[in-house]
This record gives sequence, C-alpha cells and structure tokens, in this order.
Amino acid sequence: MNTNQRVGKILGELESEIMEIVWQYSEPVSVRIVTENLQKKRKIAYTTIMTIMARLVDKGLLKRNQAGKAYSYQPTYSKDKFLTRISRQIIKNFISSFGDAAIAHFAGEVEKLAPEKRKELQKLLKEAQK
Repeated sequence: MNTNQRVGKILGELESEIMEIVWQYSEPVSVRIVTENLQKKRKIAYTTIMTIMARLVDKGLLKRNQAGKAYSYQPTYSKDKFLTRISRQIIKNFISSFGDAAIAHFAGEVEKLAPEKRKELQKLLKEAQK
C-alpha cells in the first residue's frame, strides 16, 4: 500500500487530495493553487476547497497565514511525520479499546507476515525499547 492510499484511509478523499498537493510544495500555497491542481482531474469549486482547507486548519494539519487579502497554507507536519503520528494514535486507541485481545491478535497477524517483514518489525521493536 503506497502512502497516498494510507493517507486516504485516515482523511476523507478530498482532504487527502488537498494534503497531497500541499505536501508537494516547499513553500506555502494558496487555495487558488490547490484548486487549479485539483481541477486538472475534476471540476470542483474554489469555495469547496477553501472550506476543506479551513477544516484542515481546524484539525491542526495545515497552518494558515495572511498573505495580502488571501491566505497561504502550509502543512503542520511532513507526510512522513503525519503518518507516524496517526499510526501511533491508531495503535494507542486500538490497544486502549481492546486491550490484551488487540495485542494477541496483532501478534498473530505478525506471524503471518513474510519473514523479511517480521525481521523488520522485530528490529523496529528493539529500537523502540532502547
């Protein structure tokens, strides 16, 4: 599963598309830039993009700065940092909700993985314990 698919499972489809565009730029972007990028794929209103970007600000995923009469936006986190933070939160919530059963099931699923992937996870676990 590529990182675009992972982000799409966390955010709504349009939120995900907007974040993917914002992450592509090294400088802050305007709603206009995001709208132009999205309109290459489909017809979508400027005001819809503006509303979704405001919601992403409210969710803490975008920072908004005044740029003349308009706003410019930049990601609060890099894509990798976002995926790391959200993964941690999902796992924390999962264990909190299901306790030992969640851990046992996770261990069972790990056993089903290819040997290389299991070694990779074991390495990450050892690093986390340091």
